[in-house]
Amino acid sequence: MVFNIRVSLFRYNAMIYDALSTLKDPNGSSTSAIVCFIEKRHEVPPNFRRLLTARLRRLVAQEKLEKVQNCYRLRREVLSGTKGPIPKPKENWPRLSSPFNSHLGETLEEAAVAAAYKVAEAENKSFVAAEAVKEAERVSKMAEDTEAFLQLAKEVYERCSRGEVVMVA
Repeated sequence: MVFNIRVSLFRYNAMIYDALSTLKDPNGSSTSAIVCFIEKRHEVPPNFRRLLTARLRRLVAQEKLEKVQNCYRLRREVLSGTKGPIPKPKENWPRLSSPFNSHLGETLEEAAVAAAYKVAEAENKSFVAAEAVKEAERVSKMAEDTEAFLQLAKEVYERCSRGEVVMVA
């Protein structure tokens, strides 16, 4: 599973660039159009749309894409070639040389995999919590129903103990 996460993290940029350059919409392509394009060509995880949206926002922040209203397109500098070719995902990432991370000895790839794992773990915990809330609501409803049946049984018992005939339909 970690391998699939690692592969998908580093391929998102290439898949996005491929989608945008193939779709060639002058006003940009919507997230839905990009998702459809990629899903037709690649096997993607269930939470792909959310991951892709986050990746698109990051590429906009890095000024590699432009966001026009709710659509994304390649920046004009990238299209004209003034800033160089479209970046492709690296297979072997260099080690980080910044002092804040040098003591960890992690590569960018390891850090990305760790982050992806943490996101997946958080999503799983969120799902488990939501299921626990549903289960608690179900148990609460069962307790209310059981209380109602107990009250009915007590009432039937009291009537029967007084000699009354109780008809159950």
